[in-house]
Amino acid sequence: MRAIAIIGYKDSGKTVLAERMIPILKAKNMKVAVVKHVHEEISLPEKDSGRLFRAGADLVLTVSKGVIEEYRRYDAKLWEIISSLKSYDFAIFEGFKSEFPGVRIAVAKDAEEAKQLVSPLTIAIVSTREKIDGENFKIPVFDLDRDLEKIVDYVLKKAFEPLPALNCGFCKYGNCMSMAEAILRGEATHRDCTVLSSKVKLRVDGRSIELNPFVQDVFRNVVYALVSTLKGAPTNPSSVELKVER
Repeated sequence: MRAIAIIGYKDSGKTVLAERMIPILKAKNMKVAVVKHVHEEISLPEKDSGRLFRAGADLVLTVSKGVIEEYRRYDAKLWEIISSLKSYDFAIFEGFKSEFPGVRIAVAKDAEEAKQLVSPLTIAIVSTREKIDGENFKIPVFDLDRDLEKIVDYVLKKAFEPLPALNCGFCKYGNCMSMAEAILRGEATHRDCTVLSSKVKLRVDGRSIELNPFVQDVFRNVVYALVSTLKGAPTNPSSVELKVER
């Protein structure tokens, strides 16, 4: 899964850019996911599903032909969200500018906003109101209304799979953001990530769970120790598959 974060200040045009990118990505036969970060409480609709959730339900599912609407009480972490989207071809994260471990586009109304948003992981600027002079920046500047196809093409060229966002500290870069910067510079690859390169894979209810190296070692040592005591098991197996059901 490749992904990008669209970052910017309130009413800068982040959602408009995401909304316009989606049909182009879908036209390329991509399975697309979107994650929107909001700082205030989510506004629930006045229809039945919102009323049921406000009444205290922990989970509300509204099911119709082809669409499921879901409201769930859960404090999701970014690493959980990234891990849950592995089956998609492309993901758009709106917001998460201080924590998204991948490339991002800065959406800005003017040059001053753009300067405040640009970081080592910013691959491009999209202007939504005033024209922004690209000579003041070392990255491309696009116009939201005129350059949409160019924006998508450039994003697909530069975007890569986001790192796990566990910030386990076991790689030489110290955290996922720094390693993402190294990948963008061409100085590292995903194989350098101790989590993504793990030989211990865990799936819970069909969803991959990322493991830091310490937890990997615990699983590996415990499972191999147990297997070594079983009759009929090889004395030095190269791999072990285990499925546990409640």
